[in-house]
Amino acid sequence: MPADKKNSLWLSTQYVITILFFLFMLKLNINHFGKDIFGIWIIITSIWGVGSSIDLGFGLAIVKYIAQYKDDQRKVNKILSSIFFVFILLGFLIFLLGIFIAYGFYFSNSTLIGITYLKTFQHVFFVLGFSFILQYFSIFFKSIIEGLNRFYITSAITILQNTFLLIGVALISILNFSISYLSYLYLTLSLFVLSFYIFYYKLHIGIFQIRLKNFEFAETKKIFRLSFSIQLMNVCYSIIDPIIKYMIGSYYNVNSVPAYEIARKFALAISGLFFNAFRIILPKASSLKNKEEIILFIKQEVTNYSRIGIIYSGFTFGVLLLPTILIMNFVFDIKEAIILYLILILPETVNNFGYSIYNFLLGVGKVGILSFIQINNLIFISICLPLGFYFFDNIIGLLGYFFSVIIGNILMILYINRNWYVTIQYFNIRSSLYKLVILLSLICAATIIFYNNWLIHNYLIFAVVSAVSFFLFFTDIKEVISRLFYPIINNFKAFNK
Repeated sequence: MPADKKNSLWLSTQYVITILFFLFMLKLNINHFGKDIFGIWIIITSIWGVGSSIDLGFGLAIVKYIAQYKDDQRKVNKILSSIFFVFILLGFLIFLLGIFIAYGFYFSNSTLIGITYLKTFQHVFFVLGFSFILQYFSIFFKSIIEGLNRFYITSAITILQNTFLLIGVALISILNFSISYLSYLYLTLSLFVLSFYIFYYKLHIGIFQIRLKNFEFAETKKIFRLSFSIQLMNVCYSIIDPIIKYMIGSYYNVNSVPAYEIARKFALAISGLFFNAFRIILPKASSLKNKEEIILFIKQEVTNYSRIGIIYSGFTFGVLLLPTILIMNFVFDIKEAIILYLILILPETVNNFGYSIYNFLLGVGKVGILSFIQINNLIFISICLPLGFYFFDNIIGLLGYFFSVIIGNILMILYINRNWYVTIQYFNIRSSLYKLVILLSLICAATIIFYNNWLIHNYLIFAVVSAVSFFLFFTDIKEVISRLFYPIINNFKAFNK
């Protein structure tokens, strides 16, 4: 469908630009502020990062219900009015909770934040807190726009926001401003984004009325039954990152936090491009009417997206492994970041396969199984990471997240088999799962060899992985490229005639 291609193109473009800009900003900030100061910045901003995910699941619920009931104006009016006023109250409560957590666990921990930087980062934290509130309210209006399948609008505003952010970070570095100015920059841009969304809503989506008289407590309870499981799922996922950073800073070395952030951003940049391009699965799955439509959607759409996810991983984490690591080494020159990257791409490789299944289950409202999976991920990383520091004095415990992701994907397929009779064998045939297993084995081998310095030329192993991946996925990559560019080539030929 043309609308799907348009949205996917905008989402992909937005994500590529966002990540490229972020990497430039990461380099500028580390060089300007140093690993100590910027390491603390990364740790405290993760608190508000989790806060942004605590919306009781109402953000995703809005996307789902808008897509489902967009032709029923009266129903949508009740839904939006019922959620809006809860959103306002919740935003301020999370702000207060963030302050409590910061002072209870972060500012009181001298290992994380030394006395020299304490007052500065207390000030920065509050400025970022006000920025969080503005971002939080933006989620409400952004979710409405995405529920109407207008992802190109939210993508365009994100691109504009990150462009101004990059310019601001560059000026802060050039003019040698303090870390406080970086927090002011985030606050200003958050105000800009919220203002734009409100203006766009008033101008283009005025048909839906947000009024106190439309508020219904019964409607809120109904939405909450779905959204609570979504919330539990989101919080468990979001809290993994700050837990890892807190443990690295407290039990290992705060100077290693930037290395983790570099590796994490590279890994999530690549997988996130795929996730953003195929976020369209959620509203499409939400609009399915009956069991027959669901089974057909799984067999045709979900398995196809899973196959594309494996091919995408083969190309980005396999074929492009050597170029990616060379770029990372050239720009940041931190060996620890490379080791962390190899560990982090293992779960992301599996996630690319399972993302379509995850979004499908979310779209059809089966969030209980997804919450269980995210709780499982959180438990694994919370246990394995401290054990890794205690027994090995390194970050090998991050592999616990990889194993939990494998378990989660198996559970999702078994759940689909139980409810809609689509088997693992069917997924294997349609998605070529064996290629995913081979790719994971290659990455694991490369991680072990690089970590132990078993080769004189360590980068040789990455070249081997890239070469083997190229031959393994060559036919698949060629097919996907042909499908993407075939319509463009045909249109070009027709135009020339």
